[in-house]
Amino acid sequence: MNIFEKRLAELANLPSVIPGDQIQVTPDFLFVSGQNSLNVIKAFNRQGYKNAKNPAKILFSLGDAENEAIRKFCIGKGIRLIDCGLSQYYRSENIPMNGMVIAGIDEDIKGLGGRGAIPIVISPDSMAACLAAGSFSMFIPETTYIEINGALTGEGNGKWLCTHLLDIFEDSLIGNAVIIGGTVFEQLNDEDLKDLSSFFQLSGTAAGMCSPVGPLGQVESVIKIKAETIRI
Repeated sequence: MNIFEKRLAELANLPSVIPGDQIQVTPDFLFVSGQNSLNVIKAFNRQGYKNAKNPAKILFSLGDAENEAIRKFCIGKGIRLIDCGLSQYYRSENIPMNGMVIAGIDEDIKGLGGRGAIPIVISPDSMAACLAAGSFSMFIPETTYIEINGALTGEGNGKWLCTHLLDIFEDSLIGNAVIIGGTVFEQLNDEDLKDLSSFFQLSGTAAGMCSPVGPLGQVESVIKIKAETIRI
């Protein structure tokens, strides 16, 4: 098992997992944000759920739009409501994200993989069920490890890496879990990591995370790239 699978096995209370296994995962946090937030609440009510099982592990975000229905739901269920992004909230609370499994409903959450989290996108109906039961069902995907080594030059290294990785892989990683590591991380700052993490969303991965120390276990495929070969 690799770092991704080990964490999921732990949260599913299983000794091990392999690609293709269907497991029931209890994530570290649930994050509900964006236009689908109301759909989650509607599904929660439609399916007859009454209470949130672990409100301390749930965060709703109003984002830019105030919505009384969201506010009322959160107050009634004892759920925290924040007015900022999840990464900003974690920084303000001094909460480390390394290895944290976070379930969300918006593709944007995949960007948290750049900070070492394991973000997994689920449907509004699955999120509603997860609010009530505290867990969700998923299949373990195959994992690809991308190792990037070498020296980067110029500015916007995170954007360059994201753009050129998209050029290299196109849609070949759709549905896979992807771990990115290598010595290139020694040259990336926080802004670079944020830009690079867009790759997980844009490439259609099932889940993605940055792990400078590598996959820490077995993966289905390993791809090594020299940073110099993807710079203009």
